[in-house]
Amino acid sequence: MTGGTGFLGSHMSHYLAGEGHDVVATYLDPPEASVRTRLGTASTVHLDVRDIAAVRRVLEETRPDVVYHFAGQAYVVPSTKDPIGTFQVNLLGTLHFLETLARTRPRTAFAFAGSGTEYGAPDRVPTPEDAELRPTSPYASSKTAADLLCYQYFASDQLPVFRYRIFGTTGVGKTGDVCNDFASQIARIERGEISGPMRVGTLDVRRDIADVRDAVRAMVRVVERGTPGTAYNIGSGEATPVRAILQTLRSLAHGPVDVEVDPTRFRQVDEPVHLGEISRLKALGWTPEHPMESSLRDILDFWRSRTSPP
Repeated sequence: MTGGTGFLGSHMSHYLAGEGHDVVATYLDPPEASVRTRLGTASTVHLDVRDIAAVRRVLEETRPDVVYHFAGQAYVVPSTKDPIGTFQVNLLGTLHFLETLARTRPRTAFAFAGSGTEYGAPDRVPTPEDAELRPTSPYASSKTAADLLCYQYFASDQLPVFRYRIFGTTGVGKTGDVCNDFASQIARIERGEISGPMRVGTLDVRRDIADVRDAVRAMVRVVERGTPGTAYNIGSGEATPVRAILQTLRSLAHGPVDVEVDPTRFRQVDEPVHLGEISRLKALGWTPEHPMESSLRDILDFWRSRTSPP
């Protein structure tokens, strides 16, 4: 599993190891203690996916049945500051795996972590997998290009590829998403580390956000029962208003929390609604198990247990 010590990767490593699978999780930077604990029995190996020789070496040594490909630059805002670096990791890194597998291990399944942002501002909401791809950031464009590259290797080399289009995910251990950003600020306010109001960006948008535990189960289900070459939306099937996330977390706080809108937190392009149509996923027998309020409570408790800011 590439990016196996990142947010999605570490939760996937934990789930697969708990199911009795032998898991090898690659990392670029050494994981912190909380991530190492979450990995369980998974082993780790250093890998820079931009280095094709290193990719070949890891595949030769591990000989995987499935490669879950999570390694990448995973955020919109950094991609606008470094689009070249984003494409080098997200597109070229994916190509290195596809080309190596096609030439050396053509029966190994390759599960690609694409993004719901590939759709941009779609004409249809909920958005089905056959909707036009209209990326509006370098991050989304890099994922779109890699997604199409995966299909090309399925069509031209019959590589068993599974293409995820992941909408929002959240859970313990994530940084940078709205749920953890809000919760970490509230935890710091409760500890007295922040004296002023919590700062927020755009609140009048709605997002499809799944608990990461549901998301990894969905991705495994796709590999087990899905159709190679096919794209599958991974999401909750519900569009949650960001304002409602803020209200829920404030209701869980130990005291009153003031809020201030910070224009510097706005994105250059921010679609009003992101919601995936997940009938393909549900047809495989998957259903979500963790409601949003339960996820937010777990996230807030996690940040309360931290002694340093994110």
